[in-house]
Amino acid sequence: MRRKVRLLLSLFVAGFAAFSSLASVVMTGTRVIYPGGAAERSIQFTNQDDVPNVVQVWVDSGDPNSTPETAKAPFVVTPPVFRMESKAGQTARLIFTGKDLPQDRESVFFINAVQIPALSQAEADRNKMLLLLRNRVKLFYRPSGLAGEPERAAEKLRFGLTREGSEWKVVATNDSAFHVSLTNAQIVKSGRGGVALQPDMVAPKSTFEWRIKSDEDLAAGGWSVKFVFVNDYGGENNAEVPLLVGR
Repeated sequence: MRRKVRLLLSLFVAGFAAFSSLASVVMTGTRVIYPGGAAERSIQFTNQDDVPNVVQVWVDSGDPNSTPETAKAPFVVTPPVFRMESKAGQTARLIFTGKDLPQDRESVFFINAVQIPALSQAEADRNKMLLLLRNRVKLFYRPSGLAGEPERAAEKLRFGLTREGSEWKVVATNDSAFHVSLTNAQIVKSGRGGVALQPDMVAPKSTFEWRIKSDEDLAAGGWSVKFVFVNDYGGENNAEVPLLVGR
């Protein structure tokens, strides 16, 4: 009797990158922008491995533990499963199937892609461990006619500071219609060391909060927030804005 192949699912999730360096199937780009009104959007994969691989793709609405059966998102990918030969490419079609998303701001989803190395019949007959590589890439649904320009969304960020007990609270307010993904952020002052903020994404027309402990007198004024944000093409840009005390 054929012994079952044991499966071990390892998750390699990179918020601002494409596939992990351990994966040999890579997707072009580090994020996907889906324009409102588009009939579909193509996403391109390349198999850099010397052996074939099978790839399964689906979209979720923010659950990192989603599966193709449990994921809930207004998108379908076709084909959802495909085999890629060594050193070959594959184009998949991303199709929007919803209608009730906000039209005054972007919505964010995640493209999941699992790489399954192909097994020969001889390998399948052996008790073999199969390693699956998974990654999630941000998918932004961008309605037509949004106010403002995405490349200038970071200019709309405002950072406010208040004191709560032994902690400082820093609140980023995003007045734009676009998501701003931060890869680095810190509170700085001329001639003083920086206070790091954990990088994250600030949603449009929303706020994001950090709570930090620091011996620095941040309420003294003169502090600013330096941060690095990701543009539509996956590149990184630098910005610096004042830290507003009591806001």
